[in-house]
Formats: sequence, C-alpha cells, structure tokens
Amino acid sequence: MSTSPIGRRTSFMFYGETKRALAALEKELKKAGLDADWTDIIRALVHGTPENEILGHAILRDAFERSPAGVGLEDSHVVPFRMNPEHYEKLERVVNRGKRIDIGLTIGTLIRALAASKPPAAQLAALVRALNDEFPDGRALRWQKRVS
Repeated sequence: MSTSPIGRRTSFMFYGETKRALAALEKELKKAGLDADWTDIIRALVHGTPENEILGHAILRDAFERSPAGVGLEDSHVVPFRMNPEHYEKLERVVNRGKRIDIGLTIGTLIRALAASKPPAAQLAALVRALNDEFPDGRALRWQKRVS
C-alpha cells in the first residue's frame, strides 16, 4: 500500500457547482472541528466510498451533465490534483465497469459525482478521519509539496 495519499499527479474538470459543493462540504467539516480542504474531501470520498456507490453516483451525474439542464461551462476549469495511486486505480475500475455497461464515464465525472453526492457532515467527517488515520503523513506531505 502506498504511504502517501498524494502520489499521482492528475487533473480534473471542475464546474462552478462542483466548487460550490466542495466549499459547502468544507464549511460543514469546519463546523465539526476538522481542518480539511477540498482535496482532503475528495480523497476521503474516494477512499471511503464503495465502488458500487461511486458507480451509482456517477451514472446519475453523467445523465445530469448530458441533459439540457446540465451544468454551465462558463465557470469551469481544470484542477491539478495529487492522488494515491490505489485510489486512482479504484476510480479506473469504476470507469471500466461503466464501459462494460455502455456508459462512457471519466474519472472527472466520478470526482464531480462524489462532490455532488453531499454526504451528511457526520459521515464525511468519519471518512476524513479514516483517511487521516490510514495516511497520517498525508497533510504534512501535501503542505511540503506546496511550499517547495
């Protein structure tokens, strides 16, 4: 198992609503006494959400994004991100499961779906704590990368 949750560089397309959803989740965690930013939230959601559940969220998200009422692209941008290789592989497995049932998902769709899933604050806090317990060095390493 990888020792750091930030081993692989990648990037995802974020829409304005994705950023707003993550900001709301971040605010809820702060109320619960956790200092977690949007990267911690995504990592925790990927780490703690079963693949079947990610697939379900992603199928619904993909249908929404393809609908006429879907997301607006005016506030979209690509966000660079570091991810544990095992978490990335987990998301790739979900994408491949979607392909087997003729649903063309991307890892970006999965990330946006998890952000939009808006888990209850207590559940999300438990996921963040579980991630921090398994990867206690993750936050320190992440900040070292930012500074250097």
